[in-house]
Amino acid sequence: MNLKAIQIGLAHILAAYMRLVRFTTRWTFDGHEHFKDLQKSNQGFVVCAWHSRFLMTTAAWSKMKQKPYVLISRSRDGNLVAYTSLALKLGVIRGSRKVGAKAKAKNKDKRGAGALREMVQTLKNGDCIFMTPDGPRGPRMRMGEGPLRLAKLSGTPVLAYALSTSNKILFNSWDRFMLPLPFGRGKIIFAEPLYVPTDADDTEIERLRLHFENVLNTASQNADIAVGNAPILPAEDNPKRRARKRTAI
Repeated sequence: MNLKAIQIGLAHILAAYMRLVRFTTRWTFDGHEHFKDLQKSNQGFVVCAWHSRFLMTTAAWSKMKQKPYVLISRSRDGNLVAYTSLALKLGVIRGSRKVGAKAKAKNKDKRGAGALREMVQTLKNGDCIFMTPDGPRGPRMRMGEGPLRLAKLSGTPVLAYALSTSNKILFNSWDRFMLPLPFGRGKIIFAEPLYVPTDADDTEIERLRLHFENVLNTASQNADIAVGNAPILPAEDNPKRRARKRTAI
């Protein structure tokens, strides 16, 4: 059996597990009206949750006109996430990834530009993009500019999406990955959507980045506290590393 077949099989198992967690967890919501209003608007929007909460992120999806698309890196690890997303009937957009030293920089630029164009068109078509703004390698709970640049180009809002569950395994990984277990208490918090002015300069983008990062961190920590968890704190900020980061899973 080849690697692709193994990954596809694992992806279907993982997708089934995510459905099990979704339907056996007792979820409560704060700010659900923000999500519902965007669903009813039929416009495109960007949704952001931290990388550590990825296995819970289908919990709030419901029937809506917008089809969710997930931005996923073009790495081997990203392949499993892509197959899992497809098994969950989500759209997939593959972003750029680091390549070997012999690869030409222009090829990386083409992949990144192509993914950006696809995301902008997806949003203008009235669908939504899900992003993990600290993925795929961190720093933990530190946001890159990608979602805000995308919102500026597409004219669509960005929505902070925070999740936590009482029944989980917490890994000692860079993102403190949270493996949700069935039959727990779950908390989901949506913040008010953020709109990025089309004429926002670099200074304004940085101000909005800091604001949105704080909003998503506060919401995530409040979700942790609501289900009895110790709040997970962000890693020490590293602006140089953040500047190079691609917000793909």
